Amino acid sequence: MSPRKFFAFVIFTQLFFFSTSLFSLGTYSEGWTVAKLTQFESSGIIYESYEGVIEVTVYDPAEECDMARDECFAPVRKKVQVSVRPENADVVNFLSKNLNQTILIQFNIHRIKPVALSTSIEIVDAQYQDSKLPHTSPVKDPSGRITVWVTAHDTATPIDKMTSRKTGGKRNFSVTGRILSLEYKGTMVGTYEGIYLDESRGKVHPFSITSEEMAEFAWKAMKYSGRYFLGVSVAFVVGVRESNYDIFEINFREPAGTQSK
Repeated sequence: MSPRKFFAFVIFTQLFFFSTSLFSLGTYSEGWTVAKLTQFESSGIIYESYEGVIEVTVYDPAEECDMARDECFAPVRKKVQVSVRPENADVVNFLSKNLNQTILIQFNIHRIKPVALSTSIEIVDAQYQDSKLPHTSPVKDPSGRITVWVTAHDTATPIDKMTSRKTGGKRNFSVTGRILSLEYKGTMVGTYEGIYLDESRGKVHPFSITSEEMAEFAWKAMKYSGRYFLGVSVAFVVGVRESNYDIFEINFREPAGTQSK
């Protein structure tokens, strides 16, 4: 290899690893979750930030239960430490006024904890759930993903149903409940991962969403405080996503999969 080619190779390698390192410093996960705020206070001297504790619903993947009979999983309450930047005054004020309340929280999980925060989980927005159905015309951020998902009603006409293709050949069924959390996870290959509550059985279950349009609508549906119908498609193979359960329909009027006459 000539000196010129070797020098070019070294420069290319350094640039590649430098850009990769910068990329890895970004957000690993972002999404919304239904949570109860149990603690909130300010801390720090040089870098002031607001710290809190939220309770979220999760599950124990090691639980012994019969998946085929839809007996998985029992809901488990987990406490999570979170941070808020002091310049995010609207969120600070909202959280300060809603201690011990169940609210809807938008979060970012950073790959490396920012210096100005005490935790890697940052609350970037928070709001109440309400009785209004989600509306159409999904809103996206400049990067092409959703970061303003449920903050506003986009049109004057609500939509009571959203469907996408069924990705599972194993089972397809409808459950009555609601989505408790949904996040976009990953860096090189991103997936939409969440947990839904099956109210009729009192169980929770992880799921993935393979349609970006459905993910947008699911985030909007989380603003709704009532129950609705979720169409679940179960695949034989998981692939790059974390769960073989996929949401193919969200319906506010009737069970998912109902055929139109």
